[in-house]
Amino acid sequence: MSFQVPPAAAPPGSAAIVYADLPNRIIAFVIDIVILAVVNIVVTIVLGAVGLSMFNGLDVNYMAVLVSGIVGLAISAGYFIYTWTSMRATFGMKALGMQIGNEGDGATLTMNQAARRWIAVGGWISIAQIINPVPLIGMLVGLAGLVYIIFLLYTTAQSPTKQGYHDHFAHTMVVKATRAVA
Repeated sequence: MSFQVPPAAAPPGSAAIVYADLPNRIIAFVIDIVILAVVNIVVTIVLGAVGLSMFNGLDVNYMAVLVSGIVGLAISAGYFIYTWTSMRATFGMKALGMQIGNEGDGATLTMNQAARRWIAVGGWISIAQIINPVPLIGMLVGLAGLVYIIFLLYTTAQSPTKQGYHDHFAHTMVVKATRAVA
């Protein structure tokens, strides 16, 4: 199943596909992050139960942070890449009636496109979390991450097709089904 590039306007009362706007995309991403946070909390509890507690009193257990970060990275990659390539949307996107496809023809994303988009959207955040506990470097990586997120939001908001840098990087487009009003 694929979608067509949205027309300028749809006939009144008909179902139409439009470019997904920034607020809906943010809400969908927040839903996905909450889902991933719950899964990661469970995984962290399990890792702590097998002796990989992240904190030993006030000290940081860097090995536990590394293992937890790698597991979180795999979970995040698996979630986004799988849902984009098999369901054409994450659970957050589905909840808001959005789907993602190839920018040229609306075809389902390839694994390569999904992986590229995941890296550009936030895969690097999972990698940065591993570095986060390291003094100064963690703070600088966090600040760079904030600047990058603002850049993604800006490029998405300024694009007439609502494609941010991450969409251009992976050649993807997010659309939303809507009803045109008379």
